Amino acid sequence: MSVHEAGFAKLGYLYQIRYALHRAIEDSDAYYIKLESLDDVEIETGSNTKLFQLKHHFHDSNLTDKSVDFWKSVGIWSEQILNEDIDTEEFKFYLVTTSAVQFGSIAHHLLTNKRNTRKAMEIMDTAAETSLNKALSASISNYSKLSPEQKIQLCESIVILPKEDNTREIIGQIKQRLEYTVQIDFVDELYEKLEGWWFNKVIDLLFGECDKIWREEVRDKILQLSYDYHPDSLPIDFGDASLQEEEISVFMDYQFVSQLELIGVGTERINNAILDYYKAFNQRTKWIKDDLLIEYDISDYEKRLVDSWHRFRLTIIDELGDASEADLKKAGRSLLNWAETQADVRIKPRVSDRFVMTGSYHILTNKRPATVGWHPEFSDRLNQLLGVEV
Repeated sequence: MSVHEAGFAKLGYLYQIRYALHRAIEDSDAYYIKLESLDDVEIETGSNTKLFQLKHHFHDSNLTDKSVDFWKSVGIWSEQILNEDIDTEEFKFYLVTTSAVQFGSIAHHLLTNKRNTRKAMEIMDTAAETSLNKALSASISNYSKLSPEQKIQLCESIVILPKEDNTREIIGQIKQRLEYTVQIDFVDELYEKLEGWWFNKVIDLLFGECDKIWREEVRDKILQLSYDYHPDSLPIDFGDASLQEEEISVFMDYQFVSQLELIGVGTERINNAILDYYKAFNQRTKWIKDDLLIEYDISDYEKRLVDSWHRFRLTIIDELGDASEADLKKAGRSLLNWAETQADVRIKPRVSDRFVMTGSYHILTNKRPATVGWHPEFSDRLNQLLGVEV
């Protein structure tokens, strides 16, 4: 296989995965979806099983009476009938192709409307008898072994879906459906997240980690993802982010780390703070980049964070009196404990991921001049520690 042909084959696989997602969204009667099982795509419904053969092309073409695409599909279905793997009364066979069909051809008589299955069978019998294409001999042989009754049942079960969108165009169909879920400005990002999740589900399926993908699971995932684009919510992209040891070390000279060291926080807790800082900084940046927030939203959020910090800090300072350094550090850790476990200042009502708030507090303690800190005397201590006005 040439590099060019290999590229086409890969796009064919991509088409299969995207088409399966399209059917999972579109087919409201679907129970579950399979890939590479009885066919390219298999959908179980309440009344029957739909088997989809996918034929993806990059140039205009026609599905003729002697097309390889058509007879290869018929050969596969005929073999399954002969082997009694399927019952034609319980199965529907769909040939999905980007090609057009010729008027009066077999495929034309097997479209969804104005069907004539007996005429289709007559043309198929003639085409099978006159074909000289050796590449189709096995497929035609399988069809020819069927009884007249089986042939009629097969034809009655076949549906041709011509001129379907290709692997790139079908994205548009999926996005069109997603427009019912979120505002149009967010459809592209919602699709990107959905496709990423779907690809992982398909990989699990192909590796045997699951035997089917339930349509209900797809529907629930779309709803779950769409909640992130509610006016009271925001998508979370960095919730599962992590840092290697060498990446953590880059932050050790940051001011927010010095603030933590002033109150005697342990190494592991500092590492957690660094991760929260990293996640919050990148998440906030992405929200602004994706036009989900503007700088004013961040500024307003930080004002609310500072106000909550200030109010709780006053309750701690009122209890200090003539405190020793150990008492001051302990008070600072109490303030940090509050921020990490008790405070609930959300950037949006439905954004409950704590790293957004705790990381934002560390972003504030990293600013210069420092207006937020953990040690009751953080400003003076930082000035002494760093040797500059902070």
